[in-house]
Amino acid sequence: MIWSKFEFFDWIPTVIRLQSVKDENWQVIRKSMLKTTLEFKYETLQKWLETNKYSEKSKVQTQNYVQALRRGGLIG
Repeated sequence: MIWSKFEFFDWIPTVIRLQSVKDENWQVIRKSMLKTTLEFKYETLQKWLETNKYSEKSKVQTQNYVQALRRGGLIG
């Protein structure tokens, strides 16, 4: 899995990041990934981007999620 494909921005302003991650639909998706395999998470993130036509908001959401996985030591 190539997690770097979810890296779109060098820096995401806090306000934009907070607005994006608070989205109700995103929260449903995010919660659906709890206690799942990395493969499931990867596929779910990819589908989310496709469903949202790679919108800036979906890019912020997925990148932020992948950064959290990295901080948690789940991916390198």
